[in-house]
Amino acid sequence: MSCGADHPVFKRLSRQQLIVRRRSVGFQVLTYRATTAASRCKHCGRHFNTVWKEYLCHVCGLWVCLPCSNVIEREREMHVIHFIRVCVECMSLVNKWPDPDLLTAFAVASWVVQCSKCQLALHLADTLRTKKDFRPAVLTLLKHFGRPAGVDAAILDEITEASWVATTTEAVDALELVPDESMDAGEGAPRKASDKREHAQFLVQQCFEVAVPELPIDECVFAESDGSREYPIYYDKVTETPKCPVIQKEQESSEWIADYGLLQRNLNTPEMALICELAAKELEATKAFISVVQDNEQHSVAVQPSFECGALERSQTFCAFALTSPHPFLVRDAVLDIRFRNLNVVRGDAHTQFYLGFPIVAQATGITIAELCIIDTKPRQHITTMQYSIIKKLSSIVSTLWAESYRGSER
Repeated sequence: MSCGADHPVFKRLSRQQLIVRRRSVGFQVLTYRATTAASRCKHCGRHFNTVWKEYLCHVCGLWVCLPCSNVIEREREMHVIHFIRVCVECMSLVNKWPDPDLLTAFAVASWVVQCSKCQLALHLADTLRTKKDFRPAVLTLLKHFGRPAGVDAAILDEITEASWVATTTEAVDALELVPDESMDAGEGAPRKASDKREHAQFLVQQCFEVAVPELPIDECVFAESDGSREYPIYYDKVTETPKCPVIQKEQESSEWIADYGLLQRNLNTPEMALICELAAKELEATKAFISVVQDNEQHSVAVQPSFECGALERSQTFCAFALTSPHPFLVRDAVLDIRFRNLNVVRGDAHTQFYLGFPIVAQATGITIAELCIIDTKPRQHITTMQYSIIKKLSSIVSTLWAESYRGSER
């Protein structure tokens, strides 16, 4: 009998390795209900019958026979062990794991924590004061936040930069008399500079009074937060990257994308760019954008200032999986997830590790047509209830603005 390095005893995992693996498996999103039927084993090809029975691989969600699968441990909660079945092909995926300390930290962390900290009002006020091109967009958002300015955007042109600066200081300049350009030249009635400062101060105050209701923690629901999914995954044997899952109601979604003209017109308006900017700042993340997925590509149709719109192959994106559920989709650490750890955006220069996507729906249908996405190069164990509430509100504003634009184009 051979006692070389290929002997089974030398291929067994140590007890410590088994613990790390079961925690790594606990981090994965598995499937426990088959959505497809099969007459033969995915691995060996042998036909199933009353003797040669079929078993579900909980990692890929496909049918295999008994000899082509193994039963291993899964620890989703600390010290709570369950058993799952894994086919021989998926064993190569689960037998690769990162730093054990990371797995332990995520195993004990909740996806959402209670926190009322909010920076939205501050960011709105700062944009209004310092970014001239985005001031009309701020007024638009104020209306949807329930704090309408009650003035036309044209008044913004009458407010000088000095008046905006004055809203950030306690200094009161001497009153200046300036001609009111809105009046006839013959009247020449002056308007005080203090009036302009009052307009500026009023608008800034409206920003500070923006308040998004904080959702209770049990209403901050995420897709797959229970560690399960409803779709199978087909992995490429060489790159170990998954193929895109099948999306329910994708045909209806494509029809609404076409009706809204999301890929035929410029959507990177100041309002959309500002929403992306607010989303990124609220989560202190690297980037935020609005994505539309159609056919084999993901299109970034709007993005925060300093970034550019573009397209990615659908199979290399998080949004391909986010669209499988009507709920927000959270990837706390892409490096730990076997579905995403080999994506180009994770392994490449972008080094994306965190992803949060909130659905943008076609109003009155509930069909997802886009995602408001926030990504970061740093993983995070959770987001807060207030962050969840704000991003949900921002995504609903996008939905409303697009619906208004759609109805306007029909007239």
